[in-house]
Amino acid sequence: MTFQRANPNANYRVLRLLSAGGQWEIGFSDYARGLRLRMGRAGRPPAVIDFCLGEKTKLCPPVLLAVLDRLAPVPESATTAEIDALFPWAGTKPDLDSHLARLLAGPEVR
Repeated sequence: MTFQRANPNANYRVLRLLSAGGQWEIGFSDYARGLRLRMGRAGRPPAVIDFCLGEKTKLCPPVLLAVLDRLAPVPESATTAEIDALFPWAGTKPDLDSHLARLLAGPEVR
C-alpha cells in the first residue's frame, strides 16, 4: 500500500496521507497529551492504528516510516484484521513505551 499527502481533515489535523486507491487514510492528529498516529478507512473515523506518541515529536518521522514500511507490501484491499496482524505484539492501541523498539526494528521482528 502506498500513500500520498492529502489536505488535513478533522481526523488527521496535523498530517494526512491517503492511499493511492483512496481507501485508507493515515496521519497525525494533535490532542491534549500530544500527537497520535492513526489509521482508518477513508472518510471514516480512524479505527485501525492508534499510536499515542505524546509529546515525543522527534519520534513522529521514524514511527510513521516504520508503519508505512510494514504497510508497503499490503494490498489496498486488505481488511482491518489483516492490518492489525502486522502489529500482533500490540493490537490496535500499542503502548509505545513497550513496543517502540520492535516497531522501529522493522517488519522482520515480530
